[in-house]
Order: sequence, then C-alpha cells, then structure tokens
Amino acid sequence: MGLTSVGLLSGGAFLRAGTPQEKPTTIYEVRKACRQFAMLYFNFCKVLVDALGETEAFPLVQKAIFKLSLDRSDKIRAKVLAEGIEPVPENFNAVNDLPYVAWHEWEPSMGGVRCPYAEVWLDYFETHPWFKRFASLYCDVIDTTNMENFTRTTSHRITQNLLWGDAVCEREYFESEQVKQGQFTYGKR
Repeated sequence: MGLTSVGLLSGGAFLRAGTPQEKPTTIYEVRKACRQFAMLYFNFCKVLVDALGETEAFPLVQKAIFKLSLDRSDKIRAKVLAEGIEPVPENFNAVNDLPYVAWHEWEPSMGGVRCPYAEVWLDYFETHPWFKRFASLYCDVIDTTNMENFTRTTSHRITQNLLWGDAVCEREYFESEQVKQGQFTYGKR
C-alpha cells in the first residue's frame, strides 16, 4: 500500500495560556483539554516509573495504551461498518474520535507545534529525560494499534515525529499479513 501522510493521524499545537486573544477560541479551548490529557499521561507514567522503575513501568504503560487503543478503535470500526463505510486507512478520519480542530485547524502563527500532546510532552524532556521513551511509545502504540484494529489488514510505522525533533509527524501505512491473521504489533485482542 505504501500510503504516507503528514496529517492522517497527526495532531495540532497547544496554545499557551495567556495568548488566546489572537487565536480562535474553539481551538484554544479544545487544546486546553488536550493539555490536560497530555499532563495526565505524563503523571501516570511518572507515578509508575517512581514506584516500579523505568524497566518495569514501560511494559505496563504499553499494555494500558494498547487497551485504550483497542477500546477506541473497536468503537470507531463499529461506527464505520454501521454507516456502510469500508474500514480502510483513507476512511479513518471520517470517524476519528479526536477533536479535529485541535490538530487540523492549528496554524504555525498560533505558536507551539501541531500536536497538542507533543507541545506538553516536549516541555518535560529536559527535566525528565526518561519520558522521551514513554512519550514516543504513546504515539507508536496508539496509532499503530488504531490502524491495525480499525482495518484488520494494515499496519503503520512512524517515519517522522515531533517528539524526535522532526518538524512534522509522518506515517507510512502498509498491508500486513500478521495483522490479517489477527496478530497486532503491540499485543493480542
């Protein structure tokens, strides 16, 4: 398949508090909610790392993200099938459960980066370098599992990521015999 996308599953920028007067209110407000999720994820990871250590916490966080992705993508898949839409990568955004405006209506003039999660997580990297691995894990597990469970034929790999220092997030989609056989990259259904 080889489909590549800058925006198929990518995100939008967090607008810093105190600067909403120049930004559309809806985008600003939705991105504030995204900020809360991003902070929750960081703190969830930090509690586990503090209690168990990075090595023990990592697979637990991966499992939690995988379960979240199955829950989300089961609902997304059921919705497209009920609407008579084929569950292929090109149709994922037709029923994606993320707030569209937070990612796709962001503009560089608003400040920050396109992904509201990355905007928050990048700020943690200097004081919590261990979190780089966990932040990237979220993107990879959630996006890969979403696509695998949604399509049941296709996997994906991240080729560029804001969290890695790239200017954008990009993905490459490809048919996978393993996925067709029900074997997902990060776990079993």
